[in-house]
This record gives sequence, structure tokens and C-alpha cells, in this order.
Amino acid sequence: MTSAAKKVLIITYYFPPSGGSGVQRTLKFVKYLRQFGWEPVVLTARNADYPAYDESLWQDVPENLKIYRSKIPEPYRLYRKFTGKKPNTATDVEVQSVEKSDKQTRSERISQWIRAAFFIPDARIFWLFFALPLAVKIVRREKIAVIFSSAPPYTTHLIGGFLKRFTRQPWVADFRDSWIGWHSAPKWRPVCSRKTEIKMEEYVLHHADKILAVSSGVKNDLISRHRRFDDRRWHILPNGYDEDDFRGVTPLPKDDKITITYTGTFFGNFSPEYLIKAVEALRTENVTAVNKFRLRFVGRIATDILEKIENSPVRDLIELIPYRPHKTGLAYLLGTDYSFLVIDDTPINRGILTGKLFEYIGSGRPILALIPEGDAAEIIRINNLGIVAPPDDVAQIKEALRQILSGKAAEETKSAAAEAVKRQFTRKTLTEKLAGIFAEICNRPQD
Repeated sequence: MTSAAKKVLIITYYFPPSGGSGVQRTLKFVKYLRQFGWEPVVLTARNADYPAYDESLWQDVPENLKIYRSKIPEPYRLYRKFTGKKPNTATDVEVQSVEKSDKQTRSERISQWIRAAFFIPDARIFWLFFALPLAVKIVRREKIAVIFSSAPPYTTHLIGGFLKRFTRQPWVADFRDSWIGWHSAPKWRPVCSRKTEIKMEEYVLHHADKILAVSSGVKNDLISRHRRFDDRRWHILPNGYDEDDFRGVTPLPKDDKITITYTGTFFGNFSPEYLIKAVEALRTENVTAVNKFRLRFVGRIATDILEKIENSPVRDLIELIPYRPHKTGLAYLLGTDYSFLVIDDTPINRGILTGKLFEYIGSGRPILALIPEGDAAEIIRINNLGIVAPPDDVAQIKEALRQILSGKAAEETKSAAAEAVKRQFTRKTLTEKLAGIFAEICNRPQD
């Protein structure tokens, strides 16, 4: 750190040893901020109940980084005991999937109601009472110039908002997802609970000095409930990929199978259901051709989706690999014929640009994208990055699979993919933009 570097307090629940997609964005900001004149100081949770762990991510943590950890009560541990689930069950995907299930047990129904009624904005709300007093001390001890909070969980924004109120330091609120009714939040709450949550959302949008969103879809969803906050404070700062992640990664060896690979989590409507249905339908028409496929799913899968996979007539074509460290997942991507992207077709999802999309682009492999028309579809088509089909149209997905079997799609995307990667934002470039946003709010008078 240079003597001129200003300090930014990064408030984030997900931080190593946390694994999964939720940790990547903030971790990469922390990794590169020093190169742009900012010294990050991290406030995160102690002994958090993360859905996945990845010790390899420590290599991205800068040397001598100051990390503060505060106590956090984790109610999902009680949820597992109450519902009889195994201690290592990944409750994030299970809780979000069970909301949509008609096979809930009585204990699950009770737990879901308690979560919806009392855990506002999310299950980490009680972290606020331990993190906030520590955060106030950190701001004063470290002479913090800017506060930065990243959500979900949305409790981080409450910490950031109250911290600004107590310290009067400028605050940047970063939305990796939208909030009310989003896939990471309860779809239903009692009326009074929902009103409270909307007031929390309004408080954050009102008091943040800058508001970041990973896509226009996230911004538009938030603005749809609070139109008076559609102002100049907003910045679209998308997810990206880190070129460093791919260095030294050996691709998984290929064989004669046409492999379609997904890395990440399947839960709720983010499911391979219609891809599998298309493969099943295609097999009835041409067994020999379909047997050339391999569907490889690397990561965590919610129980209800896993049951459908196990009962599929094409189960023999599906390879299931549990969550792996980040670089191992990249080795699967580099060794695949197609990477698989799925986003269900809802209005709020049409503006989504997932971090997975940019990582797929970084791998340079063609993409099979079952996604709605919107921002992601446009990027893939403009840059000839792969095939786009509606996420729930079996006939069109079958046609996409036929294109893959013919080899035509790969020929069209192979050369274009590498060039498109160069045109996309890297994590380093995005961090430079973030540093510019920090500088902007430090150089103007505060309220």
C-alpha cells in the first residue's frame, strides 16, 4: 500500500473460505483495488454457515490484508435440526427450492413461514447487531474513506446504511441481485413483513451515495418499486472474469463424446429440466446420435432437481460431479465442447448478466444458452459466442442439439469466441471503474 492510498471498508458476508459464485465479485475487487490507489479493509462474518467452502480462494486475498470478523448467529443450523436435514446440507438451495415444492413436510412449512415472517430482510439479520458496533470502530481506527457493501444477503446493506448514519462517511451499495421477491429472497411474506422489507429497500436506495447493479435488469427491478430514486447515483458495473484464474489450468482431457458442461448450482427454476427433456425426446428419434452427448453438471444440485435427474431415461448420459474448487471447475470448462447457461424466462430475468456468463466467455468455449431474450442473449448473438434457445421450448432446444451434432455451431463460434473475450470486461478493468466511483464520492461534499 502506498502512503497516498485511501481505505475502503468492504462489508461482505461471502469471503474466503466461502466458495461458490457469491464470493467472486467482492473477492476480485479486493484483489485488485490496491493497483488503483485504494486499500481494502474487509468486514465479514466469523464461523459463517457457508453453502460451499473453497480454501483455494485464499490465493486471491492480498498479502497483509486486514480482515475483521464479527460473530453471526446462523439460524440455518437450527433449521437443519428442526427439519431433520443433514448437518452439511446446503440450505441456500434447499430453502429456495422447497418454497416451490408441493411436498413440504410440516416442519418445512413452519420453518418457511417463520423465515418469511420474522427474518427480514434475510436469515443473516442478527449479524447486524454484532457487525455494526465493530464496523464503527473499524471506520475510526482505520480512517476509512468509503464504505462499500455487497448484497445479497441484504443485511450487509443495512450494516452499510446505519454505518453511514453513525460515521457520516460516503457509502456505495452494490447489488449482485435485486431484492424484493428475487430468487435469493422469499417470494411471499405476510403483509406487515413485506411492508417492513420494502421500507428497508427504500432506506438503502435513499441513503446510498452510489448504487451499483450488475445489470440493467437488476437496476430496473429495484427502480420499479422506487421510481423517485431513478437518478445519477446509479452505475451498471457488470460481473466479469479474471484472466489470472485461467493461467496454469490444465483442461480436462477430451474423448469422443460431445460434452456440455454446467458449473455452478441448480436450484428452483435454474434447472437443466428442459435440456434433459430435449435429449430424451431426441433419443426417441435417433438413439445413436444422442448417445454421442454427455451432460456434465459440476456443482451443487437441490434435492428436487436431483431426483428428476436420477429418474431420467437419459441418466446414462449425465455425469454428476460435486462442488469442486474454483480452478478445478475451470479445468472442466476448458475441457468441454460447450458450456451450458440457463436462465428461466421471467420479466426480471431478461436483464440478468450472470457472473457465469463472463466466466464461460473467459474459457473461450462455445455456449449453449437456454435463456430468455434480453441482455445475455444479445451479448452471445452479437459476438457469435454460441447458440441461444428459449429456456422452456423443447422443440427449439432439440434443434440446437442437432446443430451441435452437425458441428456447424462449433465452426461458427470457435474463432469468434477468443476475440469476444478480449472485448469483455475483466475483473481488473471493472475494479478500476469501481476505484473511479470511490474517488468521485470522496471528491465531492457530503450531506
